[in-house]
Order: sequence, then C-alpha cells, then structure tokens
Amino acid sequence: MANKLDARGVAIAFTVVTAIIYIACFLIVLIAGDSSLKFFQLFFHGVDITSLSTTPDVPAGLFGLVISAIVAYASGYVFALVYNKYS
Repeated sequence: MANKLDARGVAIAFTVVTAIIYIACFLIVLIAGDSSLKFFQLFFHGVDITSLSTTPDVPAGLFGLVISAIVAYASGYVFALVYNKYS
C-alpha cells in the first residue's frame, strides 16, 4: 500500500509556500518599482508586460495575499485527495 498524504498538511504547505512567493514578489515590486518589470519580464520570454504595470497598493496587495492563500489551500487539499485516490 502506498503512503497517503495528509490533505490538511499538504494544503497548509501549499499555502505557506504561496504566501512566501507572493510576499517576495510584492516586496520586489513595491521596492524596485519599474526596474522590477525588467526582472519579471524574464519569466515571460519576450512578451511585453509593461502595459500591465500599475502602482503597487498595500491594501490591494494584502487582499491579493488572502485570495492567493485561499486558492493555494484549496489546491493543496484537492491535490492531496487526488494523489491519495490514484496512488
């Protein structure tokens, strides 16, 4: 019998990792401003993302963190359920 994943544990792990990445990205944009666009554009292989640029807003950033955490938790939980079903 294969090892089963603890769905709650995986969901929490997904949430923590997502929050760390989200906060790091938000701080880079908040601190570096326009120079961060050059950095993040490297992830999009030549696609011009400058037209998507906005002024960072801390309340909106916190709301985005909450939404990202909810989605990460749900994704992690579903991932563990599917893994346990098919492993």
